[in-house]
Amino acid sequence: MKRLIKLVGLLIIAIAAVLGSMRMGLWNPSYENVRATQATAPSTFEKIGTATLHMRDEGPRDGPAVIMLHSSMTNLREWDGWADALKDKYRVIRFDWPPYGLSTDTAPSTGMPGVVALLEKVVAAKGLERFAIVGTSSGATISTLYAARHPEQVTALALSALPLEAPPTTDFSRLMWAMIWTHETLVPNYYPRAYYRQSLSELYGRPERLTDETVDWYYQTNTIPGGFARVKEYWEANKKAVWAKGAAGDAAQVTAPILLQWGDRDPVLPKDLATKAVSQFERAKVDVIHYPDVGHYPMLELPRDTARDLRTWLDRTVK
Repeated sequence: MKRLIKLVGLLIIAIAAVLGSMRMGLWNPSYENVRATQATAPSTFEKIGTATLHMRDEGPRDGPAVIMLHSSMTNLREWDGWADALKDKYRVIRFDWPPYGLSTDTAPSTGMPGVVALLEKVVAAKGLERFAIVGTSSGATISTLYAARHPEQVTALALSALPLEAPPTTDFSRLMWAMIWTHETLVPNYYPRAYYRQSLSELYGRPERLTDETVDWYYQTNTIPGGFARVKEYWEANKKAVWAKGAAGDAAQVTAPILLQWGDRDPVLPKDLATKAVSQFERAKVDVIHYPDVGHYPMLELPRDTARDLRTWLDRTVK
């Protein structure tokens, strides 16, 4: 019995030491290491206002411009497959919007309206007059806000997993919720790779499509020191700035043609929200493509098929 008690005591000490070192940030990869791994060619870092943006600008400079806006908790790597499918003809511009990825901003976050203002600065810096926007999840909401504000600039909107109001509670497993509780309660500064593998697998319609490479960049760019505090600041600002009223009123002002690509197994935004979104875009022509076995990330889970559908629509829509 004494031996068992001693072993239990040692185990508790070991667990406390591991959790303590995680809380201190000793397990987080450094910004410099993540930048060296993830910001390879053709990445650039450009000073735009108060932000320094990790950006990729590919394709012919005289081609039709397409700006890509990633989702929350991701970065420009989310678009690798789609960018490759477009950049032979289109000028594809994508960047990490703060607080995500490798971009930084010295100004406090104001939520999605701040990202819209940042996008305005990017458009000016790149000398763009007319362009299409491709956005997913919160990036799709930002795309909608921008298109409502600048109808003279936006030629088309290709959106996936679009929330126009505060999303409902995600239908995660008990294991996932236990991991989230552990992080928020015991280790607020660190999520291990196992967490990202589990969460992404539950966000996919078919978990076997998840690759080790996706898990790795997702883990690296989300565990940069200080990242969780920046994300929390963004979320708190966004709840007041957008989700208090939603973005349906903005959607009603959009006039550009729209493509909705929706994964019908999305546990974050159920497929019935696609039908609702069509009715909320009162002044726009909306085409919808459903993917029956895809979850929240069509561009990651089924990159070739979804990119082909996007390319076909853009070729037909953007002149």
